[in-house]
Amino acid sequence: MKPGSNSEPPAVLIVEDHAPMRAGMRVLLQTAFPGCRILEADNSARALAMCFQHEPRLVLMDVCLPDANGIEFTRRLLKLFREIAVIIVSSLSAQVYVEQARAAGALLYIVKDKLSAELIPAVAQVLGIQPVGARR
Repeated sequence: MKPGSNSEPPAVLIVEDHAPMRAGMRVLLQTAFPGCRILEADNSARALAMCFQHEPRLVLMDVCLPDANGIEFTRRLLKLFREIAVIIVSSLSAQVYVEQARAAGALLYIVKDKLSAELIPAVAQVLGIQPVGARR
């Protein structure tokens, strides 16, 4: 069976170089979406390999990666994988970054200090699934 097909649980790839932030995002996602496969990469090279191997439906992309600018990497990633959705997750809140992210093809831009309030609804919207505990 091809990765990313409808019979497999959807995969979400977290691309974040800061391990505690990556772990926190993983816990949030695993709690809200226990049926999803949560993948992790700490740089763009690993993220690219994970995309080829697992074909995630959604990538949560940091802007400041050790080996790439996450916004530019988003642009390249979306040229290679047209079916992937990207949400930028960054501590950078200036409007210029939001505009650059949208121009690169990102669906949303979430500032990390709003992560606990905005991440789960955004992921639910992109994946089209209800988080655990959500009111119907």
